[in-house]
Amino acid sequence: METFLQDLRYAVRVLIKKPAFASLAVLALALGIGANSAIFSVVNAVLLRPLPFSDADKLVWVWDTQPQLETAPSSVADFLDWRAQNQSFEYMAAFQDGDMFFDRGEGNEDIRVGLVTPDMFSLLRVSPILGRVFTEEETRPGHFRVALLSYSLWKQRFGSDENVIGQTVTLSGFPYTIIGVMPAGFDFPNQALLWRPFPIDPNRIDRGPHFLKVVARLKSNVALDQAQAEMSAIAGRLAESFPEKIAGHGVRLQPLQEFLTGNIRPVLFVLLAAVGFVLLIACANVANLLLARAASRQKEMAVRSALGASRARIIKQLLTESVLLAIAGGALGLALSVWGVKVLIALGANNIPRAKEIGLDWWVVGFTFSISILTGIVFGLIPALQVSKPDLNETLKESGRTTAGAHSSRVRSLLVIAEVALSLVLLVGAGLMIKSLHLLNEVKPGFNPDKLLTMGVTLLSSRYPEDQQVISLYQQLLERLGNTPGAESVAAVSELPLAGSNTNDSFTIEGRPAIAKEEEPLVEYRVVTPDYFKSMGIPLLAGRDIALTDTKQTPNVVVVNESFARRHFPDGDAIGHRLKFQGQFRDPLLIVGVVGDVHHFGLDEKPTPEAYVPYLQDPLRDESYARSMTIVVRTKSDPEALAGTFRNEALAVDKSLPVYGIKTMSEYMRDSLSQRRFNMMLLGIFAAVALVLAAVGIYGVLSYSVSQRSHEIGIRMAVGAQPRDILKLVVGQAMMMALIGVAIGLVAAFALTRLMASLLYGVSATDPLIFALISVALTSVALAASLVPARRAIKVDPMIALRYE
Repeated sequence: METFLQDLRYAVRVLIKKPAFASLAVLALALGIGANSAIFSVVNAVLLRPLPFSDADKLVWVWDTQPQLETAPSSVADFLDWRAQNQSFEYMAAFQDGDMFFDRGEGNEDIRVGLVTPDMFSLLRVSPILGRVFTEEETRPGHFRVALLSYSLWKQRFGSDENVIGQTVTLSGFPYTIIGVMPAGFDFPNQALLWRPFPIDPNRIDRGPHFLKVVARLKSNVALDQAQAEMSAIAGRLAESFPEKIAGHGVRLQPLQEFLTGNIRPVLFVLLAAVGFVLLIACANVANLLLARAASRQKEMAVRSALGASRARIIKQLLTESVLLAIAGGALGLALSVWGVKVLIALGANNIPRAKEIGLDWWVVGFTFSISILTGIVFGLIPALQVSKPDLNETLKESGRTTAGAHSSRVRSLLVIAEVALSLVLLVGAGLMIKSLHLLNEVKPGFNPDKLLTMGVTLLSSRYPEDQQVISLYQQLLERLGNTPGAESVAAVSELPLAGSNTNDSFTIEGRPAIAKEEEPLVEYRVVTPDYFKSMGIPLLAGRDIALTDTKQTPNVVVVNESFARRHFPDGDAIGHRLKFQGQFRDPLLIVGVVGDVHHFGLDEKPTPEAYVPYLQDPLRDESYARSMTIVVRTKSDPEALAGTFRNEALAVDKSLPVYGIKTMSEYMRDSLSQRRFNMMLLGIFAAVALVLAAVGIYGVLSYSVSQRSHEIGIRMAVGAQPRDILKLVVGQAMMMALIGVAIGLVAAFALTRLMASLLYGVSATDPLIFALISVALTSVALAASLVPARRAIKVDPMIALRYE
């Protein structure tokens, strides 16, 4: 211990004597370690840390599987049968997540609400801090108007009033009695602010509509594969019992944490590898600094050796210095990571699951400390081995030169080659991301997003109980908005493209041979008003548009998209054929028009078959009409500037009308690419840091080489070498290192970029153009980094250089 403290004190004195060197080394390490700590903070919170529930590893997501869909929600009837027949789960619960309108007194506020079955809270092992949770009785008709408040809603809207139990809140026009308050931090599902019972009417249980999300808790002695086998058997029995509804359906179990974090996993692993590369480049830079500094310490080490210090003792002392540098860099890096995490959350709050849980904890501190120690050993070992074995006879001479020798120069060159290779891998990855995003921005969405404003509207059944009132209100609303100055056309749709919602149903085509239920194709189902295609800028390719005359008193009609027509009528005209949906009422639907394809689920998703039905018919609703629709307004000028005007016009029809989600379609376009933009930006930042570090490494090696070879350069110039010859000598050294590094980097990039193929769109992971451009760019940077040392070399005075020693 005494020896260690002695080495530590000496290391501190040595580093204090060289503040410029120490500061540069600490800063380089802080960038690498800080980036690693920031990304590890995200990985730790999202992937490594258990979900904030007791025994979270026992929680699973229960999917319904269908012949055309690998994963789908469940029906109420299936859920009830699953729950009743299984022996594998301690609890099974179901829920819907969505929004309701909370009456604040001065208007409605759109808040997230979880509709849950009572077992949800026992399943998650969470209890209210006030009151109680729901009972099974409260899921029945006439009993479900009770609510649980989140801690934040209780605090903000009720001032943490402990007498809140029994008070009433108005949700979407109906009164609900508060029966409890949940603990702080609990917001499952989907950051809910309030919970109400999921209503189950035993007399109206339908096995058709699939919209229910299901979670379960495994019993302590049951493994996931055992539960999967049992649930598959149950699903098989149900499919045989109800072939007209769920033939071919099954069940798939997925760990809840995997479900919640599945989409972000590949991204985080790529980013973790990227920051690892940045740290390795930083280590190589600091190792080069230490090698350069080693030359000036050769006499010191020779004296130590002459006085009896063993090589191991010298290596220990030098590693103490490098580890001390690394710890200082780690401390600064940890401080930078706190800021970096805040930036990450600000940039990607909507793209990172469990973002609220990301932060500095002891795991992150321990990771940073560990990586600092490891880093100090990694970058300090090569210089320590190099300088700990001096040539005593040569070094202790009065005139002994202080060069680190040819071996040291080779090591420094190898480190720079490694930096270039690692940088190229990162730059190629960033280049592929950039090209991918560029190609996505070039994708035509199938509609014209320019000058297009959208806003959600819901007609509360408490205020508009009759269907005719709903029809009348929507007609008034669309007419008033259409007559508003600045409006070109107005319509409404049930599921807006790129907004994240969808409805689908299976169907058959009239006149074709009967097929098995499990083989019936699926189609995306949209309810629209007249002028929807005109307002969205979706081209009508054949037939006619939806008309005001298409009502429940006239034969059902449907307009299909080009993908539907191409898939189901490849050899003829789709118009004139009839469809029958699984859940529809009344007669089949006559295809009267074909429109262009729309990228509904994302610009990176291929268009799927879609069917558009008239709002005044809506064959999936028996004598009823959709109450929640999205209004789309094609404007004559900037839609953002007109947003307030159109909102006021909507409220002029009914001042209590819930109007929400006012956005332009251009915003939806940007939001749909936010995840990819976030990925590209982070990888681009890390690649840029790597490029700068590599350029600094090349510059440092050449600068040191020029200073060490000034005697040689002086001799060359004295015997007739021209400036261009010296320039060629120095630049040639840089280009040799750069080209070897680029060659190695290309091989590594060719192998590694395949791992990020799932993050790309429209571009191969081995795109030759990107590989070529990045290679040229990196070589150009290396050339630029070599020019300053090269110019210094050609300015060497031969007389001064020859008197150097």
